[in-house]
Amino acid sequence: MRKILTLLVFLSQLVALGQTKTKLVLVEGNGPPIVLLHGGTFDYTAYTAHSKLLADSFFVVRMQQFNVQYADEGLKLPKHYSVKMESEAIKATLDSLHQTQPVILVGHSYGGVIAFDFAINNPERIRALVLVEAPLFDVAKVKGEYSGQMKQIDQLTKHFTPQVTITEEMIKSFRCEMTNCDTFDIRTHPMWNNWLKQKDRLKGLAVVPAYKIVFKRLHAFQKPVLIVTGTTTIQPNKTINELLSREFLNAKTANLPGEHIAIYQHPETFVRTLKAFLHEINNGY
Repeated sequence: MRKILTLLVFLSQLVALGQTKTKLVLVEGNGPPIVLLHGGTFDYTAYTAHSKLLADSFFVVRMQQFNVQYADEGLKLPKHYSVKMESEAIKATLDSLHQTQPVILVGHSYGGVIAFDFAINNPERIRALVLVEAPLFDVAKVKGEYSGQMKQIDQLTKHFTPQVTITEEMIKSFRCEMTNCDTFDIRTHPMWNNWLKQKDRLKGLAVVPAYKIVFKRLHAFQKPVLIVTGTTTIQPNKTINELLSREFLNAKTANLPGEHIAIYQHPETFVRTLKAFLHEINNGY
C-alpha cells in the first residue's frame, strides 16, 4: 500500500529574507515526477483524488502555497511576499526531495501563475507545463485585450495584501467577479461557508495583479504546454488562455466541463486529459 509522506516546511529558512525555503508537501507514488499547485485559497488536499489516480504511474508532489500555510497556522506573511517567493521555493523543495529530473508542473489559478513563473525561469527543470486558468492578466494588458471585468478583478485583488483584514463584503465582491453569479446570490454557492472560514487565505493575493510577464522568457520557453479552460468559466479566463496559447511556442489547449474550479469538480476528466497530453509528448509531440 502506498504511503503518503508529509514534509514540514520548517526544515530550513532564509534568515536574511525571513522567508521559508521549502514548502509543505504531500508525496505519493513512483515514476516520473509531477508537481501539483493548487489555486489561491484551496490547499494541497484539493488534489487528493488526482494524486490517487496518478500515483500508479508518477511520483506525485502536492505543494502548499505559503499564503495558505501561513493563514491556516495564524501566521503573518512577510511584507515582501511575492510570486517569486513561492516560485523559488518550488526549486528548493524539489532539491530537498532529491528530484533533479525535469518535472511535469501543473498549476491552477494562482498556482498557475506560480507555475508559469517557475517554468519560464527554470526551463531546464520542466518536462511539461500545464496551466489551468492562470490569471496572467498582464498578457491582456500588453496585447490590448484588458477588459473592464479584468480591471475590476484586479482592483478587488489588489486589496488582498499580507496585512489586510478580510471582510465578508470583500469576499462577496471578489467571489462574484470570479464566478458567473448574475442570476444567483453568491452566498448560496456551495463553497461560501468554506470561503468565509478560510478568508485569511486571500491575504497576499495582491501579488497576482502586480505580476509582470517577462515576454522574452515566455517566447523562449520551448517545452510542451497544455492550457486548460472550464467551459462555463468567466470570459477573462477564456481570453487569457486564448492569448497564452498563441504566445507559447509549443502549446495545446483542452476544456473541462464546468467553471473556474472544474479541475477539482472533475478530477477523473482532468487526469484523463493530462494523461492523453503526456502520451502525445512521449510519442513525439
